[in-house]
Amino acid sequence: MIKYRPHAEKDVSFRVKWLNNPKANQFIGDHPGQKTTLTKQKEWFTAYKKDKTKQFFTICDNNQPIGFMGFSHIDKSNKKADIFIAIGEDDFRGKGVGKQSVKWLVGVGFSKLKLHKISLYVFAKNIPAIRLYESLGFKVEGVLKDDAYFSNKYHDVILMAKIK
Repeated sequence: MIKYRPHAEKDVSFRVKWLNNPKANQFIGDHPGQKTTLTKQKEWFTAYKKDKTKQFFTICDNNQPIGFMGFSHIDKSNKKADIFIAIGEDDFRGKGVGKQSVKWLVGVGFSKLKLHKISLYVFAKNIPAIRLYESLGFKVEGVLKDDAYFSNKYHDVILMAKIK
């Protein structure tokens, strides 16, 4: 059974594993495929705890962490935020966990955080993710041409959003 809990310091070692997994990190962040270390992730977590514009969750299969997701750039005055998701464990990708988790996250955003708009950025070549977001009512708002450089070439990024 898939469950969600606030991201905790005990998740740092899982973040290192997932962010260093080529199948998991190929579409994550500003520099996909980049490796990380335990020290970097501990530093990240210390900064994260102080950042009121972020709220992350750990995705668990029962009590076993399998990924993380959350809100960033939470803007309370404009009632908007960005979301992201990363399924870190290979065995859980392509099985509906992402869809269930994003649906839950959107629910939290609209009901608990009282957001009006939820946005996300997705690499244009990440077709499964784009289909997932569209199935949950996200609409393309724009394409950022050649917005990211990795794997020795430029990649387009699609901005999608859902309004309450």
